[in-house]
Amino acid sequence: MRTLELFAGIGGLHAACPWLKVVAAVDINRDSEAVYSWNFSAPYIIRELETIPLDWLATQKGDLWWMSPPCTPFTRKGERRDLHDVRTRALLHLIDAVARIRPAYVVLENVVGFENSHTFQRLSDVWQRSGYHLQVHTLCPTETGWPNRRPRVYVIATQGTVPLIKVPELTLSKALIDLLVQYEADTAQREGLSVSADIVSKYGAALDVVDVDDSHAVAACFGSSYGRAITKSGSYIATEYGLRRFSPREVANILGFPPNFVLPDHLPTRRLWQLLGNSLSLPAVAHIMQFTRS
Repeated sequence: MRTLELFAGIGGLHAACPWLKVVAAVDINRDSEAVYSWNFSAPYIIRELETIPLDWLATQKGDLWWMSPPCTPFTRKGERRDLHDVRTRALLHLIDAVARIRPAYVVLENVVGFENSHTFQRLSDVWQRSGYHLQVHTLCPTETGWPNRRPRVYVIATQGTVPLIKVPELTLSKALIDLLVQYEADTAQREGLSVSADIVSKYGAALDVVDVDDSHAVAACFGSSYGRAITKSGSYIATEYGLRRFSPREVANILGFPPNFVLPDHLPTRRLWQLLGNSLSLPAVAHIMQFTRS
């Protein structure tokens, strides 16, 4: 299925659904492009999506358009500015582009709450007037047996007869400890993973600390501010020498990226955390996208 990967980031869709034929990826971030290009051969176009021409979109002949637009306009942190947030402009442009070009399938991923936004209402109105049937699913990776809390909303728009799309039954189970890398204390310190005693003393119970020896341990959602914000941006690991952060490789593992997915050495740890925090949960996406196999 010919696929356009819009708001492509580092290529979460491409990695989650290798059976799709991604004909082009589009986003504005050159570091994302660097990661994507290390791992995939599809063309990566650096461009503001709100300026992407309709004729270019049409000539790609995409059967499926995938979108993972910025979520901040729909979160408390972003003051829920919704339609009035400048970061929503690209999505509004693409909502109209879908109505004009009418690809067979469109799938959009965003934070829980997007489905109650004015932007979603506009999307629903415009697309249904254009002949699309919409389904809305909420899925957390934990529901697929994956040890990561990252609930997201998936909007699936189809032309014509609506395929019966259900969240697949549990087919996958992974222990958090199996996704980790062993770090000695000096290595963790050198790579900026160690958490100082002052931070532990100051923030204490506000830190989400996981015991990886617990077979039921689940990591919190890793946000793009992980490593910069101390709380509410991801989990910490309790080790014999104190708390440490999850490394970018471990965050990638927890998001479901395969071991051979390259994180380029020239990008610093904090930048990799940011890129990964803006990416996708591959097990959840792969479950939602099973309908594209038929």
